[in-house]
Amino acid sequence: MQTFRYKAAGNDGHVSEGHIDAPDRDAAARLLQTQGKVPLSIDAADALSPTQRPAHKRSGGAATSASAIDYFTLELATLLRAELPLGQALETLASTAEDAAMAERAAAINKAVRSGKSLSTALAESGPEFDAFYCNMVRAGESGGALGLALERLASFRRHRRETQQAIVSALLYPAILLVLAVVAVAVMLAFVVPQFTQMFADAGRELPMLTRIVAGAGEIVTHWWWLILLGIGALVTWLYRDWQSPAGRARWDGWLLRLPLLGTTIRKNQTARFARTLATLLENGVHLLPALEIAQEIVGNSQIARALTRATQRVREGAGLAAPLGESAVLPALAIKLIALGESSGKLEFMLLQIADIYERDVQTAMKRLFTLAEPVIIVTIALMITVIILSVVLVILESNDLAF
Repeated sequence: MQTFRYKAAGNDGHVSEGHIDAPDRDAAARLLQTQGKVPLSIDAADALSPTQRPAHKRSGGAATSASAIDYFTLELATLLRAELPLGQALETLASTAEDAAMAERAAAINKAVRSGKSLSTALAESGPEFDAFYCNMVRAGESGGALGLALERLASFRRHRRETQQAIVSALLYPAILLVLAVVAVAVMLAFVVPQFTQMFADAGRELPMLTRIVAGAGEIVTHWWWLILLGIGALVTWLYRDWQSPAGRARWDGWLLRLPLLGTTIRKNQTARFARTLATLLENGVHLLPALEIAQEIVGNSQIARALTRATQRVREGAGLAAPLGESAVLPALAIKLIALGESSGKLEFMLLQIADIYERDVQTAMKRLFTLAEPVIIVTIALMITVIILSVVLVILESNDLAF
């Protein structure tokens, strides 16, 4: 048994705090629900209280973090599913949110709702954090009388997207650390180790071996022109960033990435999964196909694929089905097109879109694991070769010195 500190809302909207003993958090949540309470937060008893946590977590500015939006969505869905009125639910969130910016945002949304605006309108006016996808999901829930369910699905969608992004970042972390350490190690050896040996040999009046001269030259560049190297790297990064941000440059880069042998296929599958899951989530919540397509194509991160989806959407607007225009665009995998066609003919388009998302998300995760598993030994071997060349250049100097001694 563990002791948990909880914060929960009753059926009247009153928020209470206390402690409860349970095997784990899920069990604690179930116990609270049996008592007619809606859990807002459940923490281990030895965890820091909100007032004891670092000040920066409660002193947020005007911007609201994505994680705070995620918690707001999930908690609002929980309260509405517990049949609390919308006004009371928003008031509860405004008074209990640990993120100061989110608490302020929730209070403003509550004020707008109490003035007669719909929740979707209040969210849209609240700020860019609540994008078209978010607001349309809420609007569909309002029109269908299932706002709590719509928010629950929206929270699930955001959680799934966040977990996917975190998995990719985690996979990138180790190779990135290896690469940085490799650059630092080689730079230190070139700047400090090699010059000491080459100087000793040069003082003897002998010509350095060819390999040693090459390595020593690289060391001199690192030692004397490091500022120019950093300036060049900064200029290159700035140019790449500006080119990436421009529409023409972004289209050029996106097209090039899609043509890469392995990475291009992975990017295409990832964008297909994102498009399919977004479209399925919107359709499940009652958003009509055309506005759902327009929103889903904005979620796609590759401009080449987004442009093709825009053309396909225009064909759908003219009366065509969904599968045929997508097939003509040639941006989605053939399997995805076939499953969409089956979904249209069977009347289970949302289900098929979710299956497509699941299939390609698994494929992308597998491909990323393979790619980074392969990248690690490649980086290690490259580091070993570079250090071997540097060490060999030093060894040649030592051997030449021994020849001089004899």
